[in-house]
Formats: sequence, C-alpha cells, structure tokens
Amino acid sequence: MPEGLHIAHLPPAPAIGAESGPAARWTFSQRLALVYGAVSLVILLGAGAFTWWQAETLSARNEDLAIAETRRLAERVGSALEQARQGVSILAVADPMANGPGACSALLNAAHLTMEALVRHLFVVDAQHSVTCSTLPSMVGRQATQGVSRTAELTGRPVTGALVPSSFGAGQVIGVAHPIRRNGRHDAVVVAAVTVEGLREAIARYVPARDGLRVWLLDSAEASVGLVGTPDSLPVLPDALRASFNAPTPEDAGIAAAAGHVLIQARATDDLSLVASFPESAIRAGAPLEVALPPLLLALVLLAGMGALFWSVQRFVVAPLEAATRRLEAPDGTLPAEAADREAPSDVADLIRRLGATRATRDEAIHLRDLLLREAHHRIKNHLALVTSFLRLQERQLSDHAALQALRTAQGRMVAIGMTYELLHDGPGQRVALDTMLSRFARALEARDVTEGATAARVETDLAALEVPADVAVKIALVVNELATNALKYAFAGRGPGTVRITLRPAGEGGFTLRVADDGNGMPDELRRGLGMTVVDSLLRGIDATLEREPGPGTAFLITWLPRPSARPAS
Repeated sequence: MPEGLHIAHLPPAPAIGAESGPAARWTFSQRLALVYGAVSLVILLGAGAFTWWQAETLSARNEDLAIAETRRLAERVGSALEQARQGVSILAVADPMANGPGACSALLNAAHLTMEALVRHLFVVDAQHSVTCSTLPSMVGRQATQGVSRTAELTGRPVTGALVPSSFGAGQVIGVAHPIRRNGRHDAVVVAAVTVEGLREAIARYVPARDGLRVWLLDSAEASVGLVGTPDSLPVLPDALRASFNAPTPEDAGIAAAAGHVLIQARATDDLSLVASFPESAIRAGAPLEVALPPLLLALVLLAGMGALFWSVQRFVVAPLEAATRRLEAPDGTLPAEAADREAPSDVADLIRRLGATRATRDEAIHLRDLLLREAHHRIKNHLALVTSFLRLQERQLSDHAALQALRTAQGRMVAIGMTYELLHDGPGQRVALDTMLSRFARALEARDVTEGATAARVETDLAALEVPADVAVKIALVVNELATNALKYAFAGRGPGTVRITLRPAGEGGFTLRVADDGNGMPDELRRGLGMTVVDSLLRGIDATLEREPGPGTAFLITWLPRPSARPAS
C-alpha cells in the first residue's frame, strides 16, 4: 500500500431550515392540512348529498303513504254508500207501491231495520214527485225537491246523489235512489237519506293517526262537508290538484301543495270524492334531525379518524425525520435547544434526500477513518519490522550468549506484535482473526527455530475460527510467543526433535480457550519464576484472562479468556 494518503473531500451538509427548489414552498404539514381540508370538503358534500337524497326518498315514501291512506278512506266511504245503494235497489225490486201506501210504509220500516245506521230514512216518490210513503210519517205528501230522485227518474238507473241539506233536521245528507218501472214506464223512485254523521262513524276506525289531518267530502257540484278534523270549510283547491286528480293515473288520486299543506284528492263514487289535507312538515322530510343526524355523525367520525391519522403521520413520522435530519446535520451530532423550535422543511422526499446525503457523508467519513486507521497499523508494522532489523544487526555485534538470547527474545516479541498489526491492516475493522494470527505465528516460530540452529521441533496448530479485539490479540500473541519460545528452547534439551501444539477453541459468548503444550521433558522450575513468565502473568491480567498449568508428560498451559459483559459483541 502506498505511504501517502488521498483525503476525500466531504460535501457540506445543507443548512438547517434552508429551502431549495419549488418543492420546499409547501411543507409536508401544509400538504397534509390541504389534503385533510379537501377530503373534509368532499366528505361534507357527500354527507349533504346523501341527506338530500334520503330526504327526497322519505318525502316520496310519505306522499305514497298519504295517498294510500286517503284512498282507503275514500274506498270506505264508497263502500258504505254502495251498501246503502244495494239495500235501496233490493227494496225497489220488491215494489213497495204494489199493495198501497199502508203496505209501502210497513215495507220501508221493515227494510230500514236491516240497513246500516248511516241510512237515516227511506222515501218513495211517485211519478208526480210527491212522497207517497216514508219511514218518517211527517214527510208523506210533501213534494220531493231532491235532485237525486229526478236524476234516477230521468236516467232509469241507481244514483248516489250529491250533498243536500236535510229537510228533517239531520244536517247534510247524501241521497241514494233507485227507480221503479212498471210496464216500461216510470212509476216511482225509492230514496234513502244517508247522513254525513253516519259516514263519520263508519270511517272513524280507518282514519290515520296524524296530527293536523283534515278530510272533506266533495260532490260534483263542489259542495263539501268535513268528515275528519276541525269543521272548517274546504279551502280553495289549487288548479294543480284538479289537473292531477283529473289526469288518468293508476292511483285515481291527485296531489298538490298549497299554503303549507299537502292536499290529496281521491274518488269515492262517481259523484263524490274525498279531499285530505296533511301538514307539509309531516310529508316533506326536508332535513330533520333523524334524517341528517346519521350522515352527520358518520362524517364527523370519518373526519376525526382522518385527523387522527394525519396527526399521527405528522407526530410519529415527519417530526422524527425532521429531528433526525437536524441531529445528523449538526456538527457534534446533538440537537441545539434553539433548533427544536426552528421551522425546518417538512417535505418527506426532501427529508429522505437530506438523510441519504447525510448518511452518505457519514459513511464516507467512517470509510476515511478506517483508511487512516489501517494506514496507522501499516506504519506501526513497518516500524516494528525496522526495529527488528536493527536488533538483528545489533545481534551480529555481540558475542555474549546471554545478551544474544535477550535480543532474540525481544525480536520474537516484536514479530508477534507486528503480525497482529499486519492482520489489523488487512482486516476490515477493530477485530483480529485470532486463528489466522496464531497460524502465521506458528510458521514463523518454526522457521525461526531452524534459522537459529536449535533443535528442529515442529509447531502444530488446531485452531477454530475466532475473532477477538485487537488489544486482546496483541497480548495473546506475546503470551504464545513466550510459552512457545520456552518450549522450543528447554522442552527438548538432550533429546531428539519434538512437537509444540497450539489448540484454540471458542468458549462462552465470544471467549476462547488456548492450549500451548509440548511433548518434551518439561519446563524447569526456575523458568516459572523468570522474566518470561512474569511477562505472561502481567499480560494475562491486563485482559482478565487466566493461566493454568496442566499435568502431563511435557509441559501444557491452558489460557481461558471470557470478554467482559460490556465488551461482548451484540448478537
């Protein structure tokens, strides 16, 4: 590797709160507020449209119900009048005039008892329009002025007449007539007087329970009488109601609104119809509380949910991104107190871009730091190699055996440290592959033993792959250097070549056991108190490792190292 360094120029971090480009005009918070407002408007418009549609649907349903109720009342009135007409027709077929006036009155009284209560009296009007017999004796001999008898005489068919005032104190009545013909000529007319009061009682059970409901009976001459509600006179019917009633519709009814009321007209008979008046508030739903409340509550729930969602995005996504960006852009990695209140760009894309740029800058800085550290390790290794060369040169100038041994021991220690820094230079970080270092160190020991003319012992290894911190690797290399050097020097004295075996095994979480053993004569006791073992004990205490001598033949040392809890690598 070249000695010189190429320093990378780091791009400056963008200033906090700086705006760049058109995208910075709108912050993310402002965009969230805009989206929330737009969605809220859509929800409110949708709720309003739904309320209007539901009100129109309810109004149409209420109109249909009101028309159906009016038609039922009209059908009930028509049914009551039809029953009276059938009774009169049966009486006319019996020809009450056939046996004289006395028999006629008896027949009318007997028939009246079988008819509905709404039929107040029965009359027989002769061809001279005079009452011949009646259930009311005071009416006999009077002239019949009711148009219903004239109509039956002229048409020759049963007639349900119009509203006329009663001549016997029963208020307004409805005449029902049936002609009697003898030998093809008109002979008489049977007339029944149906009272309006009787009609009220007949339809009372069918009147719907509606506040403000009023019903009138209307004849073809537009005479009217109240059947339900206050006895007010019938208001002037609007032209829209007439047009709707006269139009050919399946309902046979008309409907129109006037003066805050909805008027409905339904046909009861050919000559009579019913007009019902409902308060418009009961028909037109508009936007009452029961119609508007459900969509309004739904809209409020949706708005509250969206507001909570947008607030969560701002609070738990955008705000942390802003804080992380400002913290990363700060020179010392901390967020100043005044920066917390400063407005910064909140656009997520801008934040991600700035975070990416800051991370790239930090990654480049870390890479530069590792580069400088590797360069420092390389320089230290070169310096140690230079010192070792100086020691070798100095060794040639000495003849004293003790001094030579001391220089060679120092050289071994320099080589052990140098190998560690060589691995640090080649490796990616602050940890060293201990197995690789011990393998290289074993080959170096074996080669150095041969070059120094000593007994050619073999150095064997059995190493498990393991990484340890650099400071631990340096001290372990020095310890192995001391133990293996002593074994090579003293374990095989006076005998043939032997073997020094180095065994490495993992232990605990990130720790290891290291065994250095020989098959020689054993290390003399005086060496256990020498400088080398003192150095070994000091180095092992520095890394909290233990040293244990095993019994044997030969000499065997077991080193155990377990990392401190804070120093253990994260799993």
